[in-house]
Amino acid sequence: MTIVDLISNEAGPDRRRLLLAATVAGASNALILALINKVAGSPQSAGLGIFAMFGLAVLTYVIGVRHTYHRTTYFIETALHRIRTRLVAKVEKTGFQHLERIGNAEIMDRLTENMAVVSESGGHVSHILQSLSILVFATLYIATKSPPAFALVVLIVAAGMSLFISKKMEVNAFLQQSAQIRLKFFELLSDLLRGFKEVKFSQRRGRDLRQDITNASDNLRSATMKAEALFDDSVIFANCNLYAALASLVFVLPHHVNLEPKLLTMIVTAVMFSWSSVGGIVIGYPLYLRSNQALENIRILEEKLDAAEQDESNTIDQAGPWSAPFNSIEARAIEYRYITDDASTPFHVGPIDLTITAGEVVFIVGGNGSGKSTFLKVLTGLYQPTRGTLKVDGIQVTPENVAWFRERISAIYSDFHLFSKLYGLLSIDEASVRRLLAQMQIEDKTTFTDQGFTNRHLSTGQRKRLALIITLLENRPIYIFDEWAADQDPEFRKYFYDELIPMLKLQGKTVIAVSHDDRYFRCADRVITMEYGAIRSIETMTPGTSPTHDKTSAA
Repeated sequence: MTIVDLISNEAGPDRRRLLLAATVAGASNALILALINKVAGSPQSAGLGIFAMFGLAVLTYVIGVRHTYHRTTYFIETALHRIRTRLVAKVEKTGFQHLERIGNAEIMDRLTENMAVVSESGGHVSHILQSLSILVFATLYIATKSPPAFALVVLIVAAGMSLFISKKMEVNAFLQQSAQIRLKFFELLSDLLRGFKEVKFSQRRGRDLRQDITNASDNLRSATMKAEALFDDSVIFANCNLYAALASLVFVLPHHVNLEPKLLTMIVTAVMFSWSSVGGIVIGYPLYLRSNQALENIRILEEKLDAAEQDESNTIDQAGPWSAPFNSIEARAIEYRYITDDASTPFHVGPIDLTITAGEVVFIVGGNGSGKSTFLKVLTGLYQPTRGTLKVDGIQVTPENVAWFRERISAIYSDFHLFSKLYGLLSIDEASVRRLLAQMQIEDKTTFTDQGFTNRHLSTGQRKRLALIITLLENRPIYIFDEWAADQDPEFRKYFYDELIPMLKLQGKTVIAVSHDDRYFRCADRVITMEYGAIRSIETMTPGTSPTHDKTSAA
């Protein structure tokens, strides 16, 4: 899709009115030129009628140009609004593993940087449209004065424009290259900002990362400069094209065609008058190409989202396959394998066979890279299993009903996010929120108002307590805690294991927690140990047992 297609599709029936306004503006401009030439050639003709006609032509030109600019901007911004909201909806519906593969950098770039480029092109597209209209009518004016001069000017302009447009493929190649390098730059910059603490602990790490960022920036500079050099050459060439046209009219045409000096002066004036339109086209054309490339980038992203969107349905308007309570979650020969772009062997989890019953407290333990977080994402429906089946109460979790399944889960992952508002909670008891804030000992750090917390810039442990408050307010049957206690002080670690988890169990909630706190394994009904993506052992706990007793091998 090009920017012209975008405007045309959005304008619908109004596109005729838009073209009519541009045409009227061009014709008015040509009329202004004709009146100026008439009075310049015959000053005694400058009467009240000519002056009134001149004023009317200027007024018509202003109305036509204003309508063209305003409506073009309206159509572009309206179309971009539709595209933005559509893309955001598709992002929200996309499967989690597909969103990870697309990457945050590409989505942010397309929805911000590329949208801004298209938005900025509105005025330039209107200017190009006006310039084309003015150029056409000015050329027709020359045709009425001297067909040979008209033919010569058209020939020179056509030759110049064809050479100008022939650079389009080369320019697009550099624009595409710049877009890819810009994505890489954003990813590296995100690494610096997200890993800022780690960078501070290693000057060598910071130096190496900074070098990669510098290289990406230099590559972006090089590709952008090459594209800009082509644009600059085009502007210079357009000016040379003007000089060629004027030279042909003044030095060549009079030797082959009998032209009166007065007529030749009028034609030269018309060429110079209309050449600002050519300059407008030349200057606006680079942004036109950039906007087309930006729209192509947006289209490619939407194709990726469309392909991913087919993997699951997010509609929960109809009754789901499960009643409010549930009995069990079953993983049967579950496997998940990451997809890689190269020939390397990807990390995989499974096969895993496991049944978790309602009201059970299960701890998952294991070293870094053992597959705990990946298994949790499969178990909670964020990742679709590569093989095997996931069942709830004997009903298989499928792309059609996975959204219903996830609505039964409240999760705090290690990379959790706190939103500015408590989205999704229909009715919130402010007294309950204040009580929970006091219970988490952060009532003096933040308050609840206007459907959100006033301060989210807290320590990691305090932010996790805020996230815990939100999960408790959601009051769902399944709770997922991914190393929640890791950033808590001893007091709150003890609260989490000895008070919160027993309380949830008494309420009939199912708790699945990733934990490294072996002194609190006694709080679990079972402890599952993972290693190299598989379950190494499952330990059934009873009060007073140690973590090494009663181990049973996983099926």
